[in-house]
Amino acid sequence: MQRRAIIVAGAAGPHDVANGVLQRFGFGPAVAVSSVAEATSLLRQGPATLVVLPLQGGDAAELAALDREARRQQPATLVIGTAAQADPDLILRAMRSGVHEFLVYPPDVKEFSGAVERLTRRTHAEHKAGTTIAVYSAKGGLGTTTVAVNLAVALGAAHPEGRVALVDMVASGGDVRVVLNLRPAYDMGDLLRKVDRIDGELLDSLLTSYGHALWVLPSSDDEETVERFDAAAATNVIEQLQSKFAYTVVDCEHHMSERTLAALDAADRIVLVTQLNVSALRSAQRTLSLFQRLGYGDDKVLIVVNRYSSGDVVSLNDAGQLLKREIAFKIPNDYQTASAALTRGVAIAEEDASSQLAWSFSSLAARLNGGPVPNGKNGRSESRIGRLFSRGRK
Repeated sequence: MQRRAIIVAGAAGPHDVANGVLQRFGFGPAVAVSSVAEATSLLRQGPATLVVLPLQGGDAAELAALDREARRQQPATLVIGTAAQADPDLILRAMRSGVHEFLVYPPDVKEFSGAVERLTRRTHAEHKAGTTIAVYSAKGGLGTTTVAVNLAVALGAAHPEGRVALVDMVASGGDVRVVLNLRPAYDMGDLLRKVDRIDGELLDSLLTSYGHALWVLPSSDDEETVERFDAAAATNVIEQLQSKFAYTVVDCEHHMSERTLAALDAADRIVLVTQLNVSALRSAQRTLSLFQRLGYGDDKVLIVVNRYSSGDVVSLNDAGQLLKREIAFKIPNDYQTASAALTRGVAIAEEDASSQLAWSFSSLAARLNGGPVPNGKNGRSESRIGRLFSRGRK
């Protein structure tokens, strides 16, 4: 179900620009009204997630009436106020009248999207239990799907009681089902055919289990899925997963589609995958610049170097200086283990639980969930994930 927004007297700037930002967060086309009183009347008729209104020249009684209607709704309507200047007295009065965010008019796209993200994330924090991790790279061929799959498996091993979901956000022909050799009865296409009535029960019935703690939603092989898979559908799917799973790992497309933006916006953390070569690092550099324009904080993005080797021409230090960010984590280049796992269609930890590669994914999972990094000995895994998979191997 799409979120509803009301914009009063063009307070969000050009209507098409504002709608473009709102669509990323699962909103339908905003309803344009001419006055705060008209917005209040609409709230009495039905709920809205967001109201954007002008503050200068506003009537205190009208703002109070809007605030009463906004607070009456569950969850309460979010309110953004705009004005030509950041007058401290005006902002203070607005906040006391129930306005949650202030922006200078006309709001910059980056600032507007940042405000919407902060408000929607705050609402999610109050109503969802799970954490969403988006794995992304604007450049293909860097092993993004391998990272997403094995991170999800490692999180599942660490949190079997909380359950972990892995969703392939590629509209058609994604590789998650290939990496895990899945033969799912249902996929994203089946879900999107019922997008108007997605709920937890429906989602549960369509997921494919892998092991004891991981549930997978593979992409569809049907090209027609692309037409149904917009930002609102992506947001709806992720919100449902957040409500039922401790962790949701999203394997994102490599281009910045509407659904990719929706997934990145909804994510609590973004794992930005790169490698230590010029092409991959330049792609990561452009992506970080885009993230900055989108209003993502540095703490939301974790830069991970995949297929790391001490013999790489570009050093970790050089990469950090180029990106002007810390390289948070590195995953070793172990072609033999990774290739064997892909050939069998199993996770790295199932192929070789004692490998340095398996230990690295367990460590990355611990880094993201705030848990202790698993102990290792001479690169050999002694983590829970290692023990879990090694029991079934001769």
